[in-house]
Amino acid sequence: KIQTKWRFFACRQGYVSFMAARKIQANWRAAVCRDLYLHQIAAKIIQTKWRSYVCRKEYVEYMAARKIQTKWRFFACRQDYVYFMAARKIQAN
Repeated sequence: KIQTKWRFFACRQGYVSFMAARKIQANWRAAVCRDLYLHQIAAKIIQTKWRSYVCRKEYVEYMAARKIQTKWRFFACRQDYVYFMAARKIQAN
């Protein structure tokens, strides 16, 4: 009878130790997984912000070039008109 109780006690202790180790391992794996997930989310946010910054910068440069081209075309057209009017005035006299 004592031996039976001792075997039960020893077996129970082994099971309790096993369950404790299993719980610690599960919590550790969860913490590692959570940390990895947070790093992935942070990387995704950084990448999104960077792509947004680059795209915005390219758009600003595009709009500046467009404005310069518009002004240049207006200037060239105006010069052509001024030369045309000057030639017309000379020919009229």
